[in-house]
Amino acid sequence: MKLTAKTIELAQPADKEYLLSDGDKLYLRVHPNGGKSWLFIYPGPGGKRVKLSLGTFPELSLASARDQAAEKRKLLVHGKDPKATRLEEKQEARRQALATFENVAREWHAHATDVHEWSADYSQKILRQLELHAFPKLGRHPIGSLNQLDLLQCLEAISLAGTRETAIRLRESLQRVYARAVTLGLLTPGQNFMAKGVADFKLRTPMVKHYATILDPHKIGQLIRDIRGYRGHYIVCCALRTMPYVFQRPGQIRMMEWEQLDLDAGIWACPAGMMKLREAHKKSGRIPPHIVPLPTQVVDILRQVYVVTGPAGPVFKSVSRRKGKKGYSRYISNNTMNSALRALGYDTQQDITGHGFRAMARTLIREKLGWDRELIEKHLAHMSDEELGEAYDRTRFIEQRHAMAQAWADYLDQLAEHKIPQAQRFTPSPILVRNGADLDDGPSVPGRTLQ
Repeated sequence: MKLTAKTIELAQPADKEYLLSDGDKLYLRVHPNGGKSWLFIYPGPGGKRVKLSLGTFPELSLASARDQAAEKRKLLVHGKDPKATRLEEKQEARRQALATFENVAREWHAHATDVHEWSADYSQKILRQLELHAFPKLGRHPIGSLNQLDLLQCLEAISLAGTRETAIRLRESLQRVYARAVTLGLLTPGQNFMAKGVADFKLRTPMVKHYATILDPHKIGQLIRDIRGYRGHYIVCCALRTMPYVFQRPGQIRMMEWEQLDLDAGIWACPAGMMKLREAHKKSGRIPPHIVPLPTQVVDILRQVYVVTGPAGPVFKSVSRRKGKKGYSRYISNNTMNSALRALGYDTQQDITGHGFRAMARTLIREKLGWDRELIEKHLAHMSDEELGEAYDRTRFIEQRHAMAQAWADYLDQLAEHKIPQAQRFTPSPILVRNGADLDDGPSVPGRTLQ
């Protein structure tokens, strides 16, 4: 007879467990402690009875137990062993759980680091890209459940945020992760849409995002006054005061060293290795230092800093003991200047950023002070590929740029004093200062007389 809810409810425990049949290989097992559970009992290989647990009662109702039993009988009809099938399903579910995108990516990364003998720095860089840009969006999903659109949206979000090179490098890593998934049997070759030529993963070029800067003379005057009133660490104060006058890249300024300076001549010889150049050009040995004439305001600031950090090594030494991969940092961090600007109340995304002083100077030296564009570009170290080639243009315009740097520094001081100078026009001298002529190899960098 078929079981009923009443029959199940009235079933009482005995000294030993016993079975109540519902027919069609489904049984209710009553345990000595009063617990009840469902069994599907069927003839296995060799005619041996196989017991397959379906669940406990009342969590699994009579109706649900009958449904499960019906599914098991269908498997038997098709010649499949229900218990073996369940085991395979559990193994597949476990395999899929382990085959999340993040797990596969980490396995690939560990394998690639070992096989390709990546350096520790490079290995960490690749893993960090995955952790920052891929795992948050893709990591928890089984790799087989992701589609082309999922990965394309992930890559395009990075590219359109202005970091297209990062997106391109991440795309290469994703291609290798998917190839590894095929090798591990987690995907079939036909499922590897990241393989070259299968899907179009070309990335759109992001809109150019300019560094935030200030071009209104009145607001610039207020900025200079605010910078002078900054009450942070003395070394940071000096670095911050230097930036508007020098308007070189923040990375170059923070890594300035005393051996590069000739304060008597008012010259900073910035090594090619610190410049924004292609790595091959930096290592070629053919690119001379970028000569930066310093206005008297900067020379005065540096003479004051010399008492604290001179006579050798970093000018703007680290004000904290940050320990990185290569030991303790010698320089202030690359975010120090922006942090100081934010402390002064400036939004470094909307108002002014450390790099924005270059755009400020480039614009106003031309528009307000009337200096020639070529001089400005030379001072900013904007060089063409032709200049970086064998025929490197050795014209440096040292005298003219010294005058220009001083005029700009004086202009900033006037703005800070609430004076708005009238627009000026300046015609540079036709005299060109060149290597091997008027300026041989540039100033003698170690030739300082500071004591």
